[in-house]
Amino acid sequence: YNERLKLERDERARNLQAREEGRQEGRQEGRQEGELVGRVKLLQNLNGDTPATTEELLRLGTEQLMVLERELQQRLRERSG
Repeated sequence: YNERLKLERDERARNLQAREEGRQEGRQEGRQEGELVGRVKLLQNLNGDTPATTEELLRLGTEQLMVLERELQQRLRERSG
């Protein structure tokens, strides 16, 4: 009985640890995506564009946001050059 109880407690502790790690990873990814959205909006402003809403940009996903960021950076370089 005691061995079974110990196994159940160990399993519960592992599950709690895994959930907490998942939450931390999710928060980190959210912060990174938020920073990317902020950079895109700033670049849109600097290029004289009307900035997209945060919701619009978040719908694009990280890959597309990164492409958009590079394109906006290039446009700004060309304007400044």
